[in-house]
Amino acid sequence: MSYFRRVMLSSIKRVRPSRNKVIISAIVIVLSISTVFAQPAFPDSTLRQASLKAAIILYDQTIQENSSLYNGHEFIDPFERSQLNGHPYFVTDEWQEGIINYDGQQYESVTLKYDLFQDKIHVEHPTSHREIELISEKVESFGIAEHFFVRLQSPVAGFYDQIYDGDLKVYSKRYKLTQDILTTKTKTIEFLPKEKLFILKNGIYYPVSSKGSVLKVLIERKSELKKLLAEENISFNKNKEFALQRMGAYFDQLNTGK
Repeated sequence: MSYFRRVMLSSIKRVRPSRNKVIISAIVIVLSISTVFAQPAFPDSTLRQASLKAAIILYDQTIQENSSLYNGHEFIDPFERSQLNGHPYFVTDEWQEGIINYDGQQYESVTLKYDLFQDKIHVEHPTSHREIELISEKVESFGIAEHFFVRLQSPVAGFYDQIYDGDLKVYSKRYKLTQDILTTKTKTIEFLPKEKLFILKNGIYYPVSSKGSVLKVLIERKSELKKLLAEENISFNKNKEFALQRMGAYFDQLNTGK
């Protein structure tokens, strides 16, 4: 049995029994096409590859459409009739491609948005294009715009941007607040991006906001970390996240001797 066939068939085990019938139908189509085009009667490799690619896309769409990923409720925009300055989402209010670990399964090439105002993940259904709000408690982690977010229960339950992941860990809690801008005739809602930074050390979350507060948490390596920032010309105030990445990595390196 070819590798391609083994991958297709093994995926049956990763989906719920109630959806197997639909998904197996897609797999049968894919395997049938791969078998037909493997015969000598079809020497045109370009046609063979194009058809196989189309079959794989059909398979992927069928897997996603029948997964638990799209079983949330349809999103209703609370700001739909409001005049806005900015938006409540991470980076952009346009759909972005990302990955997500949801209800115990990983999904790739998912179209999603991260609502920082409500701390919610939205996905776009691949065929109906409905905007669906996921159940937050079922989201373990997700990646979007070259950032990786994980769901934590502390310091406060929610999604945190994983800035550094070693023995020491650094997280950013990103969120947005609103303020009303009033004139004599209109009210505009403005979105204000905010951030809270945390270091997880020995099971304790420490809030940090300045170089001094970080050095206080990592006091046993204070002199070495100050020297690192000076030698690499890193300004903590100008780029806090990069500074925390370097400080976290160097702290772990010093403590492990690697």
